[in-house]
Amino acid sequence: MLHIKRIKITDWLGISELEVSPGKINKVDGDSGAGKTSLIEALEKTLTNNSRRTEVISHGHEEAELFVELTDGLQITRKVRSEKADYLKVKHDSKAVNSTEGFLRKLINGDIFRPIEFVQKDSKEQTEIILNMLQIDWTVENIKAWFGEMPEADYQLHILQILKQIESAYFEERSSINREINLLRANIEGIKRDLPPNYDGEEWRGVDLQKLYRKLSDAQESNKKLEEAKSLIDGLNLRIEDIKQRSANATEERVLGYRRQRDTLQDSIKRLEERIEQDQKIIDDADRRIADASLQLDNEMEQAIERLKLQYQQKKLNVREDVQREVELNKGYVSEHRQLIAEKSSSLNNIAEHERKDLEKIKDHEASLIAAEKAKSGDAEQVIADVEWIDPEPLQDAAHKAAEMKEYLREWERMNDIIREKLSPKEARSADLTSKIEKARELPKELLKTAALPVDGLTVDDKGRIRINGTLIDGLSEGEALDFAFKLAKAQSGPLKVICIDGYQNLGSKQKAILDSAQHDDYQYFLLSTVEGKDLNIEIVEG
Repeated sequence: MLHIKRIKITDWLGISELEVSPGKINKVDGDSGAGKTSLIEALEKTLTNNSRRTEVISHGHEEAELFVELTDGLQITRKVRSEKADYLKVKHDSKAVNSTEGFLRKLINGDIFRPIEFVQKDSKEQTEIILNMLQIDWTVENIKAWFGEMPEADYQLHILQILKQIESAYFEERSSINREINLLRANIEGIKRDLPPNYDGEEWRGVDLQKLYRKLSDAQESNKKLEEAKSLIDGLNLRIEDIKQRSANATEERVLGYRRQRDTLQDSIKRLEERIEQDQKIIDDADRRIADASLQLDNEMEQAIERLKLQYQQKKLNVREDVQREVELNKGYVSEHRQLIAEKSSSLNNIAEHERKDLEKIKDHEASLIAAEKAKSGDAEQVIADVEWIDPEPLQDAAHKAAEMKEYLREWERMNDIIREKLSPKEARSADLTSKIEKARELPKELLKTAALPVDGLTVDDKGRIRINGTLIDGLSEGEALDFAFKLAKAQSGPLKVICIDGYQNLGSKQKAILDSAQHDDYQYFLLSTVEGKDLNIEIVEG
């Protein structure tokens, strides 16, 4: 059994000077700040070079010196300095040793275990401590061999935690890629629904649409010439009759037009003659009207008083002047109307000559059209002899079908581009990730088969969760957790079997069981209790 034989501390934290030769079980009592924890931290610093505090040298001093001697004669001296580099010396009177941190750490497997402190940590910290106790050998090359790459992870963690991080990262990436794959597949299915059933773009890519329509156009043009030739011959008489009928219609239209002109002129002359007759009546009736007006006025004058006679005489003169002015005005109208009648009568006489000339033009045009139609018929007979009829319907169906199918070609190519450039690489990556996820899930089971578990009943599942007899560590009762912490402390210790229990005064009934067990095992104990008003005191508990 390798224990601590002697401890010497100078100017370390709250301890100015302390030298003690501990036994197997050591009760360390004192008030808060008396130096209990400083003692344990001095042991940790000496053996591991780890400090839990930034300032460890006693105030006003430049150096703290720590000395530990083990029961096998190994002596360790460590000096912590503020102005110079720290100092470490490891020696043994009877054998050679290395003055290295690695050599010292092997004595205690890394750290001095504190069971009470372990119980007070959360499950994540406890898991990390336990996993670090599982010695599973692995290298970066193993990671590369397992996954073909170095996945992003915190490689300072335990290998089981690293594998869990890798699995989670791969799973998250695969989930993201699978969402993209589903969107791409939905997009592809949407394009497929818009394409004709069993559409194959390769079949239509090489079809020369212009050639098909050119062939159809040539056939239609050839057939058109043939139909026109047949139509010219078959409908020559009909066309001549049509020309004659159109000429007759034009003649009738012109005759009716000139008739309307005659009727219009005659109506105009009649109206003017009626106006002359009306105006002449006014002229002819002037004397009578004057006589009637004079008689009427005379009668009025006889009935009026004498003083009005002169006034009525003037009115008679005014009436005479008005009638004479009206007569003169109407004489002018009559002269104008007679002149218009002469002009319109001249136009009426010229209509016949215009009508004759227009009808002659219609006849000449009719003869010209008939001659042209007969000339066309002569060419049409040659066309019928030279041109063969082509059924355009199959050509038209083929061209229209090709045009319709080519309309879908761009979407078909876009769909294949999506499959080739986006979907296929993502599906390949998803499959690769699935393989790697399965690998990350299987590896913990395989690696755990090679790891020695430190405590009976302890298991680690493939997710890196710690269980004690099937119960997760954060589900243990207070007593179960403490028992497990002591078992773990013993399992974790190296050749130097040292266990420190801080807060021993709070264990109550557990104290007796701990002491009983401590007196019969191979471990050295430091039991730290806080006692108000008491200076630091170290008592060796005898068996």
